[in-house]
Amino acid sequence: MRIVFFGSSDFAIPSLKALKDGGRSPLLVVTKPDAPRGRGRKIYDSDVKLGAQELGLPCSQPVDPHSPEFLAQLKAMKPDLGIVVSYGVILKPELLALPKLGMINAHASLLPLYRGAAPIQRAIRDGQSETGVTIMRIVEKLDAGDIVLMKRTPIDPKENAGQLRERLAELSGVGLLEAIAALEADKATFTPQDHDKSTYAPKVEKEHGVINWKLPAKEIDLLVRAMTPKPGAQTRLGNKRFIVMEGSVEQDLYGMGIPGGLQSSGEEGIRVCTGKDIYRITRIKPDNGRNMTAGEFVRGHHIAPDARFG
Repeated sequence: MRIVFFGSSDFAIPSLKALKDGGRSPLLVVTKPDAPRGRGRKIYDSDVKLGAQELGLPCSQPVDPHSPEFLAQLKAMKPDLGIVVSYGVILKPELLALPKLGMINAHASLLPLYRGAAPIQRAIRDGQSETGVTIMRIVEKLDAGDIVLMKRTPIDPKENAGQLRERLAELSGVGLLEAIAALEADKATFTPQDHDKSTYAPKVEKEHGVINWKLPAKEIDLLVRAMTPKPGAQTRLGNKRFIVMEGSVEQDLYGMGIPGGLQSSGEEGIRVCTGKDIYRITRIKPDNGRNMTAGEFVRGHHIAPDARFG
């Protein structure tokens, strides 16, 4: 099968490796142009470009994948199938129609739940116990195409978005290989989504990670896990900003504390009062500082007995 692969973020690399290892090497890997990042705006190579080079696969970085020149290049390849994983560009009908079997996408949710840019963070934030990867046909409407197959996986109660993202990236490769085999054998079934049950997961911004200590500790724990490692669950202590990286929920037998107030701090953690129960911070990162244990933080920072987060 003649495959063209579209991807940009590092989430796509395990799928690319799975295709290569499974004997399904793409004719061409298409990714975004190299772009500036960080405060210095230094130009960095695309993650997928580097992955393609490591795998010995040809790579193209069109500024506009819908330009006549690039469409002509793809048409000359006579692709059977297009595969999209975290490309970050909405593909137009003229490109979608080029491969003989159309184009399929690996999306990190159980569609129709969590269409959009941030399905992993949203699944954790909502307290879901299960998620997965959906392989679907790409249509013009966002993440609304017919489903080829799903791969399900439980969400561990302590798992953060970064850890879950790594697992779903690997699972995407497994699902794509199964989908390709079914398409090649003409055994693939395309199941329409129930659009009435669809939900949307927009891009997560920094302000979405601000901790409201008046919420129950369970809600704060979900927020911290959903925002880790990026953009981070933020709080303030005095005039300084901190990112809470990890913690756990503890029962508050007395419930007398002020939300955000410290009940205790030490090697075992920083125990913070919330709207219900205690949230024990076990890892914390000062703004522009390093990720450290609560014990390291307490030893390096003076925390007044009446200190209050928020």
